[in-house]
Amino acid sequence: MKHFLILLIVTSNLFAIDDKKNQSANPDEEKLNYKINYSLLKDTLFTTHDYFLEVDLSTQMSYLHSRFDSIKSFGVSTGTARIKEGIETKEGVFAIQFKAERWHSVQFDSTLMLHFMTFNWGVGFHALAGKSYYKYLGVKRSSHGCVRVSKEDAKDIYSKVKFGTPVIVHSGNPAVFIGFAENNDPDLQYLEYQELKNILTNRIENLYKGEYRLKPNAKLLIDNKNVTHAGLPVGDGSKINIRQILKPDYLFIEDAKTQPREFVRIYLDKGCLISNDFGRGNWPQIPISEISD
Repeated sequence: MKHFLILLIVTSNLFAIDDKKNQSANPDEEKLNYKINYSLLKDTLFTTHDYFLEVDLSTQMSYLHSRFDSIKSFGVSTGTARIKEGIETKEGVFAIQFKAERWHSVQFDSTLMLHFMTFNWGVGFHALAGKSYYKYLGVKRSSHGCVRVSKEDAKDIYSKVKFGTPVIVHSGNPAVFIGFAENNDPDLQYLEYQELKNILTNRIENLYKGEYRLKPNAKLLIDNKNVTHAGLPVGDGSKINIRQILKPDYLFIEDAKTQPREFVRIYLDKGCLISNDFGRGNWPQIPISEISD
């Protein structure tokens, strides 16, 4: 009896230690334990243009993404409400709406802005005549709302972007990003602004709830006509649920393509033989090992 009690105590301690190992108080450690971590999952909007611009407000860096070349990075200085009449540069997905090689500011004493490219009403990329502001580029926010860049970078960017070139402004971790698509891509869908905004908002919410992958998401095309000056939401990537609910594979197949009314062999991860003769959710599932070739 004495030996039995000793064995029971030792075994209980071992289980307690092992249980503590399986419990992580650190959410970051918990993320690493998942084989599929969806924290980096993003919704994607598409452009048929050759470039798009990204502005990271948290680092004061901007990036010119190209479908041909490597990414060009350059320092910027964005808007701040800490100066008189200044505003914070707004987050969102935008598009280039206006371009002018030389433009005088109506609001700020006719200040000359070089290679001006607007995306959010009067807010846009531009350089200034002098170089005194160069010390702030890539360092701190110092403008009244626009994205200031060097004269050299402004000239280069101006020569590459066109009306409709997407601009994404975020604070380091957006829930949405931009992808390139071909003009002849048959899967692209073009929606008007309000419908586009509603669908994107819903898709971001699904990312947060872990329901993003419950159904196929259309490839949405953007330009300067269906993305107005008001822009589209970028969401917060830190809110994306690392656990995304997945449909069983056979339900994805039903959504994607109508099958004929005879048995069709489908080799899936879990393995099953399916037929549309059965109601949804009642299709027979036969292990692949039982299917003869």
